[in-house]
Formats: sequence, C-alpha cells, structure tokens
Amino acid sequence: MESVENSRTAMETIFRRESARLVSVLTRIFGPHNLDLAEDVVQESFTRAVERWTTEGLPENPGGWLLATARNRAIDVIRRERTRRTFAGDLAMQLGSEWTVSATLREAFEPDALRDDQLRMIFMCCHEDLRPENRVTLILKTLCGLSVPAIARALVTTESTINKRLYRTRRQVRDFSFGVPTGSELHESLETVHTSLYLVFNEGYLSTGAEPIRRDLCRDAVAMTNLLATSPGIASSATYALLAVMSFHRARQESRVDEDGDLVPLDRQDRGLWDRAMINAGFDYLNRARRIDPVAKSRYHYEAAIAARHCSAPTFENTDWESICKLHDGLIEIQPTPVVALSRAVAISFRDGPEAAIPVVDRLRTSGQLDHSHAVAAVLANLYARAGSIEPALGFLEEALAQATTSHERRLLELQIRRAREQAATRTPRPS
Repeated sequence: MESVENSRTAMETIFRRESARLVSVLTRIFGPHNLDLAEDVVQESFTRAVERWTTEGLPENPGGWLLATARNRAIDVIRRERTRRTFAGDLAMQLGSEWTVSATLREAFEPDALRDDQLRMIFMCCHEDLRPENRVTLILKTLCGLSVPAIARALVTTESTINKRLYRTRRQVRDFSFGVPTGSELHESLETVHTSLYLVFNEGYLSTGAEPIRRDLCRDAVAMTNLLATSPGIASSATYALLAVMSFHRARQESRVDEDGDLVPLDRQDRGLWDRAMINAGFDYLNRARRIDPVAKSRYHYEAAIAARHCSAPTFENTDWESICKLHDGLIEIQPTPVVALSRAVAISFRDGPEAAIPVVDRLRTSGQLDHSHAVAAVLANLYARAGSIEPALGFLEEALAQATTSHERRLLELQIRRAREQAATRTPRPS
C-alpha cells in the first residue's frame, strides 16, 4: 500500500511540475482563445500517464514521456479540429498543412521554445486588463497547479470566489496576445508575477494539505522565479530579493518539523539543521538585488532582510530584535496589511516585552481584519503566557484551536495548550 501511495504522490508531483510547460506550449499553439482546449489536452495526457505508469511503473524520463504524449495528442486535435476551429494566428499556415504540422509541433516542443512559452504564459496571465486578484488566481491555478482550496487560503477568500474568478478570467484571456510585455507594462506585470510566486512559495512553506511543508511547491516557486532571473531583460532588483526570501526560508525547512512531522516554532528549532549553503545563497541574491538597484525597497527587500537577521542569529535569544523591528517599521509603510502588523507586534514583544505588544494585537483583534485566521488568537495566547497570565493564554489557545483550518496547525496549538496547562499547574502561587 505504501509503495502505491508513494507512486501516486510521485505522479502528482510530476504532473504539477510539467503542467506549466505543457499548458504554455499548447496555449502558444492553439492560441489563448483555446485555453480550455490546451488544459483538456494536458489532462488527457496525465490520464494516459496514470493508466500506463500504474501498471508499468514510472518511465526513465517522465517529463519527456508527458511532452511526447501531449505533442502527439495536440497533432490529433489539430487534424480533427482544423476545419472547425482557429488556432494561433501566426501558426495558421503551418498548422493548416498536413505536410508541416508535425514539424511545427516538434519545433514548439524544443527546450528553448518551451522556456520562452512558459515566460509568455506567465505574462499573459498578468495582462493589464485583468484585475490583480484575477491575475494571481490564474497563475496559481494554470501555471502552478495549485488546487482551488489552496488558492482560496493563499488569497484569503472562499473556494466559491476562486471558481468564479477562474471562470471569468478564462473568458477574458481569449482575446489576449501571447507575449512578454515591454516598458512600464513589463514592470507592472512583473510585480504581479512576483506576488503569485511568493504566494505559491508560502503555500509550500505552510501547506493547507496533510503535510505541514510542501517542499515540492517551494522548489517549483523557486524554479519559476529563477526563470525570471535568468531571462535577459526581465529580472528586477525585487526578483532577486524574492529569491533571497525563498532561500532564507528554505534553509530552515528541515528544522521546522519534528520526528512526528509536527511543526516546530522558531525558538525551538535546531539551528544545526539549518542549510548554511542555502543561507549563503540568500545573501548572494540580496547582494545581486542591491547591485541592480541600491535603493530599492520592495516588500521582498524588507522580508529578505528580516529573514537574514534570523538566519544570522546564533541562537533565538541572540536575535537582533531591534533591527528586525526597524525593518518591520519600513515594511509596514509600503505594505500596511494586518498580517504585517501582526508580525511587527511579535517582533516588538521580543524587543520590549510581551506587555508592550498585547495592546497592539488587541487593536488588530477588535478591527476584525483577521477574523478568518487563528493567528491573532494564537499570538495573544503566546503573549499572555510569556507575561505569566496563564488563564487568558489558555482561553486564546482554545479560541485559536477552534479557528485552525489544518491538522498540523491544530496539533501545534494542542501542544501549546498542554504546555500552558503544565505551566499553570507548576506555577508557584503569588503571596496574597
């Protein structure tokens, strides 16, 4: 049973990793107005793979197998549909001739062409006529292979909203061109791409699924960000700052779960497990970002600098909280969101004490901006416990537990509840 489950997991990882390349090249061939057809061909290719690989095992080159299957399926579709459907305008002549269709698709599936099409697809999903939230949703679903529930959590909304967005957005892209923008349009689109890949990484870093960490999603987000960074004329300082954020966080992955697969808070992580080579890569990306633009101050520059402070601290107690608080002050000026405000409050609690942060978090709580999340209650529980007020801490932990949406979040909160109760039981009563 375990080998079957492992095989299924391996196939799912391969499918999601290859879906971006497959959907991109087929959208290039069929045209954006046939995006649904491109996705259908990809799904059929995956279905055939499941049928074959379940009985015969994974081929030596699963990605190549899927590419060949999708290419052959695309040729069949073009031959069947060419009199009833229009395809990409600039390929109309080649696709309309039986003599050239096979050669045209072979060229389209060459590695360099696949890379270029993936870039074009990313930027098509970020077309200026799409609302920002719809751009992000389309990238997460079409290029990154995230499920609707995962997208809903990443964008802090409902599954119904995500389904409606996808339906409307797919209708809009029918009239879009398939290319990489230039000038100011490139800058605006690149910001949206950064946001999307950042959200994909976050879904991997703290997953909505059964496992607390999805390393495959983290790797995919890094790979797609590298695609931007290594494409001439595309990358900005923020691109490299985003890679730095990802590197610093990936460096701590092995210490973030214990032997039972449960989450481990930062103050309890074994820093000997941190990947020093990955940390060094993060600093290298930060240096590249500064060389491109020494004064750039995007959210990624601030977040990378904050993560760098954590990765540089020899112990949790030796963390430079003064510097981290100042960086949060800068971050909240350009990213004034409740999530950033909550993170800033946590930093203040370690610099000035938990009592200094409780009023800040209380204001966030009463504002109702994070009612959907258990994070505010969990932070308040931590602050009150550190301040020695165990009963309020237990109350907030119970509230956070009721709001938690994943099993690993609930397990972490249950552990904290047990510790708080043990602390309350062993606490020496104060003299009256």
